[in-house]
Amino acid sequence: MKIRTHSRPSFNLHDTHIESQTHHLVIRHPDRRCVPVPIGPSLPRRDRSEVRERYCRVMLILFKPWTTVWNLRGIFNTWADAFEEFVKMCPPEKLWIMKNMQILHECKDSRDDHFANRRQ
Repeated sequence: MKIRTHSRPSFNLHDTHIESQTHHLVIRHPDRRCVPVPIGPSLPRRDRSEVRERYCRVMLILFKPWTTVWNLRGIFNTWADAFEEFVKMCPPEKLWIMKNMQILHECKDSRDDHFANRRQ
C-alpha cells in the first residue's frame, strides 16, 4: 500500500463562484487524467457555413480559457470574428486538436460514401 506524502497543486475558485466556499480545483496526476466525452448534439463541422457560428462558439468554449462569456467573445460582434482572432494566437497543439476533430467528420463522410458505392 502506497502512502501519499505530497498533494497535487490546488486552486481556489473565484470568490463570486457559487461553490467558492466549499470546492476547489486540483490538478490531476498525469496517470489519472481522463478524456471528457461531450454529451448531446455532435460537434459542429467547420466546413459547413450553416453551422459556422456554432462551430466557432464551441471551439472557443473548449480551447480558450474563460470564466464569463465576455472572455470568450470580447468586443467582437460575432463568434466567428472572435474565433478568427483567437486562432491567430492559439498554440499549435490546440490547432492540431481542432484539425483532428474535423478529420473525424471527414472520415465519417468517406465511410458513408464507401458504403453508398458498395450498394450500387
